[in-house]
Amino acid sequence: GADLMRAGDIAAGKDVDLASGAATWVDANPRTVDNRLRTDNGFLTSEISVNDNRDWVADLLSTYVSLITNRIAGRLTATTAWAAYVTALVVLGDFVAPDVIGPYTNFEVPNWPHELVGGFLAILLVFRTNQAYERFWEGRKMWADLAAQTRKLSHLVIAHVPANRAPAVLAHISAFPTALKMHLRGYKSEVELQGIYSSFLGRESSKSATLVANSNNMPLTIIMSISHLLAPLRGLDRSAHYEMVWELAEQTLDDLTNVVSGCEKIKCTPLPLSYSRHTSRFFSLFTLSLPFALVKQTSPLIVPLTVLLVTWVLLATNEVGHVIEDPFGNALMRTAGRGAASMVTREWLEREFALFDTDGKGHVTTSDV
Repeated sequence: GADLMRAGDIAAGKDVDLASGAATWVDANPRTVDNRLRTDNGFLTSEISVNDNRDWVADLLSTYVSLITNRIAGRLTATTAWAAYVTALVVLGDFVAPDVIGPYTNFEVPNWPHELVGGFLAILLVFRTNQAYERFWEGRKMWADLAAQTRKLSHLVIAHVPANRAPAVLAHISAFPTALKMHLRGYKSEVELQGIYSSFLGRESSKSATLVANSNNMPLTIIMSISHLLAPLRGLDRSAHYEMVWELAEQTLDDLTNVVSGCEKIKCTPLPLSYSRHTSRFFSLFTLSLPFALVKQTSPLIVPLTVLLVTWVLLATNEVGHVIEDPFGNALMRTAGRGAASMVTREWLEREFALFDTDGKGHVTTSDV
């Protein structure tokens, strides 16, 4: 509701000419709210070029710092070390000590078993990632519905709810996405909620933040609080159509309740554990047996590298599925911690600090704010 014009005046029924160019809330607080359109991962859409996703050289060079690669680094190391060990053992048996080790390395594994299961492996991997992406996209649609319903409710409150109740309702609406995020990620932060409520309620915000943070289901508690605040509208002057406003608000709250239920359904119903375990075992068996099929067919020097590349492709693709199957998690956050604290990076802090440090002196004074 922060991007709406003079909430208190409109809710109080004052005569406000929207076409007169009068100062809006954002005009009076230019650095308080950033309403610029951003992507889900925080980038401004105005700063994204159509060529940003085509820099394949940068993508290739950043492979070693990839978060997905870091998550599978242990398995990659173990598989490559195993391939190197098998290769070294075969080389010793064939060339260095054939009389001692030769009888144990005098074998040749055919290629056809790996070729035979390769097609099935590809189908298994595609099915795994498709199922994960469907969950991710369903979660994204839920969050888009949440944004639409909260904006709709904010507009309704700004335009029709009396001024003595509008700030409290707007505070709850603004806190709802954060409360739902914390609910789905399994943590609570009264400080995070306090920062939102204080923007609307000032010193009276601590009570609301504490009430929500201490509840068992934070988003549903906010929905019930909004419903409680708007209930008196049914008894006001019927000529002002307050009852209709209340009905529209209740319909929107019902839609928000459905959003909460839909998000909980995705969060509480992960892909079957047996399926993930079978995929992991299958990949492990395939990659650990691959050196035996390659060591007699190609140069021993490239066997570990080949196994490393094949293992990376399989495990990285599978890990992407694990990450995106939980659209509300923070598995790809680079910093430690959970929730909003996980998204606070040095670059973000420097950018936000620069908004207030208007004179560039390296510190913020009352004149800057």
